[in-house]
Amino acid sequence: MKQGDVWWVNLPGHENRQPVLVVQRNAFNESRLETAVCVLLTPHWDLAQAPGNTIITTADSGLPRAAVANVAHLLTLSKSQFSEYISTVSPLILETVLDGIQFILGR
Repeated sequence: MKQGDVWWVNLPGHENRQPVLVVQRNAFNESRLETAVCVLLTPHWDLAQAPGNTIITTADSGLPRAAVANVAHLLTLSKSQFSEYISTVSPLILETVLDGIQFILGR
């Protein structure tokens, strides 16, 4: 698991698996920590216009349809919830999402 990876995860209370983008620094991903910080990838296009959010195309994500990286929806997930690796986004997409997180955090 690396920063910039797109994964399917199993979230409590959700019948279907959900896609996420790993945003946690690789030093922590490679450590003994049992968790990873991610951004939810959603098909809800109304969120595309929200400040900091990024549209991620199918070519960029490997998902069956384009998604919005909802930077206001940060998740700390147990690594056991990750079910299937999908792809790794480009460094440009990752930087755009990380910039969006910094924006909403006020940095």
